[in-house]
Amino acid sequence: MGTTQRAHDLFKYHVAARDGAAGHVHDLFFDDRRWQVRYLVVDVHQGLSRRQVLLSPVCVRDADPVQRRLRVSLGRDQIRRGPGVDADRPVSRQHEVALHEYYGIPFYWTVDGSAPGGGGDPHLQSMRAVRGYTVIAGDAAAGHVVDFLVDCDAWTVSDVVVGRRHWLTGPRLVLPVGAVEHVSWLGKVVYLDAEALGRTA
Repeated sequence: MGTTQRAHDLFKYHVAARDGAAGHVHDLFFDDRRWQVRYLVVDVHQGLSRRQVLLSPVCVRDADPVQRRLRVSLGRDQIRRGPGVDADRPVSRQHEVALHEYYGIPFYWTVDGSAPGGGGDPHLQSMRAVRGYTVIAGDAAAGHVVDFLVDCDAWTVSDVVVGRRHWLTGPRLVLPVGAVEHVSWLGKVVYLDAEALGRTA
């Protein structure tokens, strides 16, 4: 069985820590330049309380599509005490520093190895948020984002699924992420290469 999964299917995957269940996947944050999944947003529960924490895919041992489960190399308490997240906004660089220091993993998103600066990263997108964005090809609306295809070994995004008409029943196009020119978080728009869209229509 291949490792490529729909993002919508990955949502609600159970997260299995070394010492038991730790929550479930709520969202995936990805870099829209490198098309790399940078973080999993995990819903964790402690008694009646609930919070969302960021988890790096570096910590994922394997993805089991049959059991709908991700096994990770961390303990439950380590995940539950992890940095929280506001899933409606790009993650700030300061927040990423805290996350990587907490889990002891490298700042792999820096280009020159230097310490990251301040401010939010406009290229870090929420898959839940981008689903539903309007798709523009050239000067015309071409549909809306329905889903993404994710390689759960490399944690890369390979394709974007575009709905041409109705949200549930209309025809779908599966386009390689190379066809995407730009993702606008503020405008809620995904801009496509019109020629790439024409080759798949």
